[in-house]
Amino acid sequence: MNKKYKDPFGGVHGESSNNAPSPFKIDKEEAIREINKSLDIWDTKKVVKKTFLQKLREGKSRQNKEELKAVHWSYSKESKDYVNVNLVWSKKIIRILSNVPLKQVRVALNGLKAFYSQISSIKPDLANPDILACYNATAENYNLEKKEVNLKDSIDVEILDPFAGVQGEDLNIIFNNLSVDKIKAIDDLDYSVEYFDQMSVSNFKKDMKFIKKPKNFNLSYKTSDEYVDVYLFWAGKTLKSIKRVEKKRARVALVSLRGFIKSLNTQRPDLSDPNVKLMYEATKIKHTPGSSKNSRLELKPNDEGGKSYWSYKTHRWITGRYDKKLKRFIEPKKNL
Repeated sequence: MNKKYKDPFGGVHGESSNNAPSPFKIDKEEAIREINKSLDIWDTKKVVKKTFLQKLREGKSRQNKEELKAVHWSYSKESKDYVNVNLVWSKKIIRILSNVPLKQVRVALNGLKAFYSQISSIKPDLANPDILACYNATAENYNLEKKEVNLKDSIDVEILDPFAGVQGEDLNIIFNNLSVDKIKAIDDLDYSVEYFDQMSVSNFKKDMKFIKKPKNFNLSYKTSDEYVDVYLFWAGKTLKSIKRVEKKRARVALVSLRGFIKSLNTQRPDLSDPNVKLMYEATKIKHTPGSSKNSRLELKPNDEGGKSYWSYKTHRWITGRYDKKLKRFIEPKKNL
């Protein structure tokens, strides 16, 4: 008679090497768990800026501990108004999207979540450079053979963007007159989109901030909200418009308009584009120096008898200044 021995593991068995999940699958599951944590921490701790007293109540040590868990994002060293978003795989940062505006952080984080979810753990698309980098990060951690792939040109294959099209800001740009108008135009469009999304909410439930009318759209008819007129509002004026747009398409137009303005390169504007040229001229007019009644004649543009000139190098008005101590006007430097 065979004697039965007690199983020290209580009958629990591990997976055989043939059935066990691959290291790449394990890293995918871990990536999804971590991005969910990062999203939760962003939603619960970072959407609303806390006062000094609130931070004291919560406890600084606890707050720092929770922030460390958010492996997919951290505040930019340049400014607390921007966040660095990380593509993380196999405990390694694969790529960093730097200086993402606060309003777009959640979009980028959700983009990462979608990116992780769409990676095949069985046959990953190694033609995507980010997926290839993830695969090789797993291979390095588990002493597996790394892959070398001749990546296809982006024209031939649609590359899955880990950050859902969100782009970071260049915080070292020169803030010329175009930059000032671009920032204002994007703020106006952000408000217009938010206002549009609140149109179906009753006036009693609307946030108080939606009292002000939006600048980028208006109702086409006084008695209906099913059609709207959409405006390209720039430098304090409406430059172009489309009339009687169906409500379901109007939001698409507003978001597209925001993307168009967001893509404007304020350091090297494409003046061959008629829309960019129109915006460029509007900026020149809006910021024309010496326009107030008390302005000195020297501050006016040189074609109006003054000393100021428009720079096509830095896309701004170059002006001089009056030195009260010397009691004379100091002319602007040339060729700036």
